[in-house]
Amino acid sequence: MHSIKDYTSASSSNEPIGFSQGFVLTVVLILVVVMLIISGLVTVFRHTTNASNAKLTYLAARAKAIEFQALGNYRVPVQADLIDLIGAEINQDAEIRVVDENTDATIDYIVYIRNGWATRYSPGETMAIEVKNE
Repeated sequence: MHSIKDYTSASSSNEPIGFSQGFVLTVVLILVVVMLIISGLVTVFRHTTNASNAKLTYLAARAKAIEFQALGNYRVPVQADLIDLIGAEINQDAEIRVVDENTDATIDYIVYIRNGWATRYSPGETMAIEVKNE
């Protein structure tokens, strides 16, 4: 054990007390990697949510189309027709397009646009593309 008098004199090296540049760089790199992972996860979750919302919207549009056909005055369902079935949260800030090319009450596909992404859903196929604001 050293005696207290060994610690009374100043250090002979001129190194400043603190963190080295390598340590700071390592911490910054770790933070950047963590940020990239989190932003990637957020993007994946957003795509998954939009795909689920698009599927639900497709099913609601299909149900409405069958209902309209059963009533004898078929028309392609529009976004306003679907609000009761999909709920206000899924409809909020979204644009929904229902496509029935043959007007035969069989919905061909829907396009669900929300948060800058357009998700096209038809049975067996889901496709998402980023919407460019012009």
